[in-house]
Amino acid sequence: MRPDLHANDPSHETFVNTSERSLEGDLVASLMRRHEVAAERLIGWLRVAIGICIFVTVIAADNMLRHWTGVSLDLFERNAWIASLGFLAVGACSIVLAVPQRWHHGFAYLFMVLDIGLVLVIAYLAVGERELPGNALPSAPISWAAPLVLAVGALRYDVKVQLCAIALLAFGFAGIAIGLGHSMVVDPGMAPAWPQLFSMPVNVMRFTLLLLAGAATAFGIIRSRRLLSSAVKDAVGRASLSRFLPAEIAPRVAAGDIDLRRGRRQRAVIVFVDIRDSTGMAEGMDPERLSQFFTAFRTRILGCVRRHRGFVDKFIGDGALILFGVPDEDGDDPARALAFAHDLVRIVEAWNASRELPHSVRIGIGIHVGEVFCGIVGDDERMEFTVLGDAVNVASRLEQATKRYGEVILASGAVVEGSSERGAWREIASEPLAGRKEPITIFAPTASSVPGIDKIVSGASPTGL
Repeated sequence: MRPDLHANDPSHETFVNTSERSLEGDLVASLMRRHEVAAERLIGWLRVAIGICIFVTVIAADNMLRHWTGVSLDLFERNAWIASLGFLAVGACSIVLAVPQRWHHGFAYLFMVLDIGLVLVIAYLAVGERELPGNALPSAPISWAAPLVLAVGALRYDVKVQLCAIALLAFGFAGIAIGLGHSMVVDPGMAPAWPQLFSMPVNVMRFTLLLLAGAATAFGIIRSRRLLSSAVKDAVGRASLSRFLPAEIAPRVAAGDIDLRRGRRQRAVIVFVDIRDSTGMAEGMDPERLSQFFTAFRTRILGCVRRHRGFVDKFIGDGALILFGVPDEDGDDPARALAFAHDLVRIVEAWNASRELPHSVRIGIGIHVGEVFCGIVGDDERMEFTVLGDAVNVASRLEQATKRYGEVILASGAVVEGSSERGAWREIASEPLAGRKEPITIFAPTASSVPGIDKIVSGASPTGL
């Protein structure tokens, strides 16, 4: 066996891990790029919705108030127009720019500044034009758009932009309050007492809650990005495992099945399948036709194995090693393995009868059951699931013995006795196989149990192509 030049090589392991981390980073960056564009487009439509909502709820309400009471809030209406048209204009611009061909990451900061700036400007006008002190800032309706702007901004999944938005809002509101003369207490002796609700302690509480709301959205963004990174890492790990491990094993290993990682002993049914005289068949085929033949053969084996709930451990040249009862044992493993062998013989006979090939396909199948060691060997670059043990050797020897006995299928007594089909098998020998001292009882199927088996044994070739 060729030594693994990368075994125990820390520099190689570092390279593999670095490559996987690079792939994970590229995938996350690509996903974030696509999400950023899609999110900004969605945020644009939400801006349009906010603009329409302001128009409907404020301007329409003001007209109703004028109709019912004759009182008009002209300044309030003007500010509402500015806010409505502002959000509509910014939303339209972001929708136009939020396409992969035009989008640049800096646009996220630009639109964030426009959103926050619009809120701050309208808040300043709403309070300053009425010559109210900075304490009245929370009474401006537009101030309550600040949590909405932060919530909408969280859709970007960009924590840096979100933190900048929180800071801009915080300094903006604090600057407006100070600039308009925020006082500790608003006329404590006046009646009614509701203006005192805008004294400094209460406004500080409102300000703190706003910051906490923004911090919550920032933490939500961080958590979402971590979950995405974790999901990508898991997907990359599963894809990496799937390159080396059977589909039935890879998910278990990715989920952290320690026993499969380090190896374990268990009972399993081992089946070896081999094509007879594949070298002679290859001589009459060009490389492309030969590749198509082996692909077709392996496809038939895979389909048959899956029907009987086994799995192909590996394809070995013109043959295959198939397992039943791995990773989880079942009481009917021997019966399913025997049924698979019968089914595969029928599939090959039907293939021969289709006259697709210039020569008949002849196969040999050996089946045995026993204790094996199964687990993963190799490093991250050349990982492999394998089974080892005397039971594997016996199954291989039985497959090779099919040539000597002129049979398509040979099974050990342990397999046949462990199934419910004893009557469909006949004992043909009891001998020690090559490399073993203890004799093993060998069974072959009766001719009636597998119709057409005699043709595959004799190699009768269909005429024509």
